[in-house]
Amino acid sequence: MKQVPRDNSVKINADLSINAEGIEQIMNLFDEYAVEEALQWNEKLGGKVTVLSLGPDEWKDQIRRALAMGATDSLLLNDPSFAKLDVLGAAKAVAAAIKKLGDVDLVIAGRNSTDDESGAFGPALARALGWAQLTYVGKFLDISDSAKKIVVERHLEEQIETVEAGLPVVATVVKDINEPRYPSLLRIKKVAKVEIPTWGAADLGVSADGTAASITARVPPPPRPKGELVEGADGAEKVRKLVDKLMENQVI
Repeated sequence: MKQVPRDNSVKINADLSINAEGIEQIMNLFDEYAVEEALQWNEKLGGKVTVLSLGPDEWKDQIRRALAMGATDSLLLNDPSFAKLDVLGAAKAVAAAIKKLGDVDLVIAGRNSTDDESGAFGPALARALGWAQLTYVGKFLDISDSAKKIVVERHLEEQIETVEAGLPVVATVVKDINEPRYPSLLRIKKVAKVEIPTWGAADLGVSADGTAASITARVPPPPRPKGELVEGADGAEKVRKLVDKLMENQVI
């Protein structure tokens, strides 16, 4: 699970890091779907759901949100040497944590984060673990612990694939695979002061040396253009004007 700025109106620091000062931090949209999917299958099959993040102490806020949603366990990977990790380095650190946790059958992550948008973490994690990967999952059809297999639908741009793989697996999910639940106020209060276990580089036996990628340039996205209100005497006239606009712009 990754914590991200709520909106894209961020500044870029001189060292090319993202400055989201003053912007509310939230759980990454796709990771929220991942947490919900894990919770639903845990309710069917039993076991436990561990929410794992690699980031600074501030990320504990969103880890607690996942606990309030129903996750049973949590873990934060936090170390000064992790600050400059690229996606491959982050995947190796998370893989080391998963191996140390042990007895993990399934890792569910979001398709991508809404800040960096690389979409590379899930596949990189699967490679670091030596597990199969199932990307763009839009539906989990079956998970069998006894048969050690999983069946999913991969929702691609022009087709849907039904794929079976042996467990353990790393799966990345797309938007709208489910409807994430809202944690109750009671559960939010209950986990507000829960201690989040934290592991550093020494606990994992990893280092940040030899990262494979570096950022050479970074610019914030352009502001969204303002929308246009369609005026009219009544609904029918507004619809006609809207259709004319869509045809004029070759949308329809």
